[in-house]
Order: sequence, then C-alpha cells, then structure tokens
Amino acid sequence: MIVTKKGIRENMKKTLSFLLAGVLAFSSLFSMNVQAASDTVQTMADTLIQNYGVTSLQYALIDNGEIITSGTSGVYSKSENRLLTKDNMYTIGSTSKMFVTASIMKLVDEGKIDLDKPVKDYVPEFRMKDSRYRKITVRMLLNHSSGLMGSTYLNGFLFDDNDTQAHDSFLKDLREQELKADPGAYSVYSNDSFTLAEIVIEKVSGVSFTEYIRKNITEPLGLTHTKTPLDDFDRSLVAKTYYPTTPMQTNGVDNANIIGTGGIYSTAEELCKFAQIYMKNNSLLSAESKKATFQKEYLRGQWLADEPNIINFGLGWDSVNLDPFASYGIQAGVKGGDTLLMHSSLIVLPEYNMAAAVTSSGGSSLYDQILAAQLLMDRLYEKGIIKGAETLPMPSQPVQKALDGDLKKYEGYYANFGGIYRVDLSDDGLLTYKNAYLEGSEQAAAMIYVGDGQFVDPTGNLAMYFMEQNGNTYLNVNGASELPGIGRVHEHSYFAQKVEFSELSDSVAKAWAARENKGYLSILNKYTSQTVATVLPVTSVALKGNYLSCYRVIDANTAVPEIEIPMSGSRDVGIISFYKEDGVEYMKLNDNLFISEDAIKEVHRDSFSVRINDKGYNQYYYAGPEYEGKNISITVPENAGYVVYDSTGTAVLNSVNSKPESFSLGAGCYILFMGDAGARFK
Repeated sequence: MIVTKKGIRENMKKTLSFLLAGVLAFSSLFSMNVQAASDTVQTMADTLIQNYGVTSLQYALIDNGEIITSGTSGVYSKSENRLLTKDNMYTIGSTSKMFVTASIMKLVDEGKIDLDKPVKDYVPEFRMKDSRYRKITVRMLLNHSSGLMGSTYLNGFLFDDNDTQAHDSFLKDLREQELKADPGAYSVYSNDSFTLAEIVIEKVSGVSFTEYIRKNITEPLGLTHTKTPLDDFDRSLVAKTYYPTTPMQTNGVDNANIIGTGGIYSTAEELCKFAQIYMKNNSLLSAESKKATFQKEYLRGQWLADEPNIINFGLGWDSVNLDPFASYGIQAGVKGGDTLLMHSSLIVLPEYNMAAAVTSSGGSSLYDQILAAQLLMDRLYEKGIIKGAETLPMPSQPVQKALDGDLKKYEGYYANFGGIYRVDLSDDGLLTYKNAYLEGSEQAAAMIYVGDGQFVDPTGNLAMYFMEQNGNTYLNVNGASELPGIGRVHEHSYFAQKVEFSELSDSVAKAWAARENKGYLSILNKYTSQTVATVLPVTSVALKGNYLSCYRVIDANTAVPEIEIPMSGSRDVGIISFYKEDGVEYMKLNDNLFISEDAIKEVHRDSFSVRINDKGYNQYYYAGPEYEGKNISITVPENAGYVVYDSTGTAVLNSVNSKPESFSLGAGCYILFMGDAGARFK
C-alpha cells in the first residue's frame, strides 16, 4: 500500500541533496585583532562554546619544537563529571589528508613513487569505465585535479564501529564510475582522491596505512595520542559528541573509517608536533619534498586570479597562499577537517618553524581555523616578526546604478553541486537569485549594481560578478561575513555555472514526470551509520527544464553532472540512474542505492515483524496520525538497529545510542530498520 508521506512532501521534495555533501571541508580567510600574549584566544574559544554549538575544543601552538601555548574550553561530556584535558582525542577529519601527503612524499624521497607517474602503475587493480583514468597521476590525487566524481564512502562514518567496508570496496566501486573532467583540467575538492592515495601508499609499502603512519610518522615523532580507528587504544579518551537534534543524547565513539580521507584521531598538541614534518627543523622529509607540498598546485589548471584566497591548493593543503599571513609575505599551509561530528584545523608557517592547531566537538573547521590563526598572529607579534594586523576594510553602503553593457545576457539558470538557481537582472540595476525550485515564492536575494560588472549586497559585504572562462559562464562571489566574537570571514570563489535548458522527448519527459516530487530513501546504511542519525535519508526528484539540480537528463533513466566548477562547486557528484526490480523503482548514485517511497510500509496496530531481506536492504515503516501517543516496543536482533524520525524527518531516537524498552510514537513518524541480511525485528 502507498502511504501518504506528508513529512517527505513538505520538507524534502524541493531540492536534490545527497548525504554527506560538505563533509570534510576546507578553510577560509579572516581578519583579526593582533595583540601581545593575552586571553584573546581563550575568550574566543569560550565564545564558540557559548554561542556556536561547540561542546569542547583544544588549541595549541608550537614554536621551534616547543609547545608554547595549550588550552581547552567546554566539557568532555555533558553527563560525566570528567575534566577535559590536552590528552583527549578528536577525529580530525580531512586534516588526516596531510598524513597521506607526508606518507606519499616520504615514499617519493625513497624513490618508490614518482608524483607524475600514473596511479595505475602503483595500483594495477585500479580501473574505471572512463578510459581517461589511465592519465590520473599521484600528483593529481594530492592537488584534487584527478577528475574523480566525488565522495565514495557509504558507511564510512559509524558509531563505535571500525568496519573497513568503505575502504575495502573502494576500488570495486570505482570500476562502475566515470570521470567528471579530464585529469588535471582543474582542481575541485576530492575526498576520493585521498582514499585512492591511501591505497597507493599501501600497495607501494606493502603494509596498511595505519601501520605505515605508525612506523614512519607517529612513533618517530613521539605521538602517543594520534591513532586510527584500526589501532588499539583507550576509546574513552575520545571526546563525546552530540547532535543538535538530540543535544543531551551522548553518541557512540566517532569512527570515520575512510582513514586517509578523514579518519585519524589526534589532539591539538600532537597535530602541532606532527606539523614539524613540514618545517625546516625536521628531517623526516627532504627539503625538496617539503618545498613541493607548498607549491601553487592550483595554478596548473583552470582557476581564478592568483591571490590570497580561501582555497589555493598545494599538495594536500587547502591553501598555500592565505591571508592574513600572505599580506606580511609569510607563507602558510592550512588544512581543515570536518566529519559529521568533529572538526579541526592545522596551520603551518614553515619558514618560522611554527604551527597552531585546534580540534573540536561540534562547530566547524572554519571556527577552529580562526582560532589557530589568532594564536599564530599573536605569536608573530610577540616576537616582533609583524608590527600589527592587516584587517579587511569595512564595507560602505553601495550606490545603485542602472545596468550597462551586455550584462542582460547573463540572466538564466546556474547550478552547483548543491542546487540550481534562477538569476534575473533588472534594467535599473538589481540582480536577484533564488533556489530555482522556489521561483513562485517571495524567497530571493537581491544584489545592487555598482558598475564595472559588480553587484553588491545592501550591506556592502558581498559582491557577485559574472565571468566567462574555458567556454563556460560562471557567477562568482567575493566578500565577507561577520562572526560576532570570532572574526570576519572572507571568501572569493566560483559560485555556480550557467546551464542551458533543452527539450526532452515525449517518452523521456513522461518517465521523469512519473518521478516528480517522489521521495527516494537510502537503503544500504549499516545500523551503526552516522548519516541516518539526524534526518531521514531521503532525496527527491524535481526537474527544472531538463536538469535535476546540476544533473542533465540524458535519457529516461539517467542524469549526468553537467558542471565544471573549480574549488568546490562541482565536488561530490556522480551519475544518477534508475531501474526497476520486482515492480519497485530504485535510484543509484555512486556507491549508494535509494528505493522509491512507494515501498514504505505501514506500522501494524498490534504486533508485526520486520525482516531484513537477503540483500541487506534497509526497511522503512510509517505510522499515521492515528498512532499519536501509542507505545511501541521493539526487540532488536544482533547486529541490527533502528532510527525513529518525526513527521518532519528529524531523528528523535537512535537505538545504537539509546536502548529504550519502549517509546511513544508521534503522528506521521517513520522508523528505519537496519541490520544484517536475515535479521528479524519483533
């Protein structure tokens, strides 16, 4: 029976958004006040705890091999009377990529890897549908220009579970994928590139990545609290995490099992000690390899102007040309990392043998980076290396001008990996853009034309402009926003790419019309999955012209990503394909599989059982309004679990983190059952 799913219809049908987009993110620019040694950083840290959703954080600074500053803020746990210390550990997310980079460069020093040789020379099992994969070099993995589609790590983020599935199935998953760009054409943030680089390390060295970094990095540097999920260590050292939807429910231990991409645990102090590997006073890497990691790799392909910016990739680094350091002629390598629950940032000043790191539970790598930069700027001031702070100029109110030139040609639809937008230009000088799926609403952002092709928001903080490059038209952003009590954040990046609509044939249009606004639910999640722990894992189908968000429809069952955006605008994409099996429609994207909402079953009034089928597919049940306030108890088999969502799709109960004997149902709620094939719930 088909259930009326009001929550899906009202809350999740308007845009195609896939799980984990934006996870393992990168850095930004900012301005700050520089002063001598003070309580500035501690005050900022406390502000993050009080106002920015951070549960706990650590910070540290190293100068010529000595930890100069170290501190904490927040609580280890909301329920345990236990002191937060410098030895508590955090998942550092994408900052793990710098361990991959260091490992690759060490193997380069040993003559075992050539950065410009194809990956297939080192990993013979590496194959893809797209023959261009043969041109992918090791360098392209480290500078994000490989052309790999996105983030292939289904079940990579788990609670209390170090299952290696995401790593072990990775090469098999890639065999079914194509590339989104010519290798080396441009750099766009790529998690999969570093999972593949991790496998290169394992193939060349003959040992696991965990063992390699233990023998070659953590033990030589004396890092006793830097581990991977596959290491044996005291898990109670890992700081506790919480979701905003269940703020008092302590989660299980954070496991990011795509280790090289984002799964290493560490502390702020030990990240600073690790950073010495990139400094002049450490010999674990050759001077040539250290220098190579800080080269402007971003300029090898399509890019914006060469200027200090939020993303200017080196080898591994998010940026090797970053303000406020660049304004003083100081090179900084910065790497940020975000899992679903934990965050970190590491900034290294190689010329001065100096680094700062921040790790946190809750918040973001951006917040962590601002603190790390403040630590370094204060230290540079104390030592007399800089005399004061270069700050971003405060904006002035824009004066509107009438549109000039041929700017009207830029009206139309623009897409990035997060959505599709309608851009309109009025003759009197207003640019408005909105989510294309909400064109009939009043929702719109208005920018004021000030001349010279620039459109500025009413506050004067943010500018947008159009650019034609490599045969594409882009809408770019350049501006700042204020984080009260923390800093002023600046970014300059590609925002979205113009797309042109075309007519679909009658048969193709009919096939997609049958899916319009229909929900598709993820069905391959492990019961320990973090990705199902906050919202119902559902996406929906809604075409705009012949586009499904940034995906162009090419036939009745397939849509392909049709954007080429450097930096981050075209990250985390794939090919969408639909097929039917036993009368039920499925949607596949990379390593994930979704089932039509038509397959959702109803909760039964008295008693019923749920069996996970032989393929291990998750099962979804819906409780209508008549179940409001009814109690339900669930007997959970071994290696299984469930999540309960309210009518809006927000998770309210996860059996992995909470094991109630019974609970009360809400009207229109959903229950997701997960477990090994054959598992039966009662």
